[in-house]
Amino acid sequence: MSDQSLIYEGSFVEIKRIETELKYNGINPIIINKKESALLSGFGFNPYEKIKIYVFKDQLENAKAIIKKLNI
Repeated sequence: MSDQSLIYEGSFVEIKRIETELKYNGINPIIINKKESALLSGFGFNPYEKIKIYVFKDQLENAKAIIKKLNI
């Protein structure tokens, strides 16, 4: 993921709120949810692991500004 930057780690609810706002503003985030992946494939998971949002580096500043406005 050299072209992408991590912009947020959090709960499912926080991630969905941020994802919706980013998409509304024309930014396509990459969501990494290891819990969901593990459950779908039948493995165990760490219940404390956070979901991560990545964006491409050319969208990083806009994404940070959007998250800052959300006060999450």
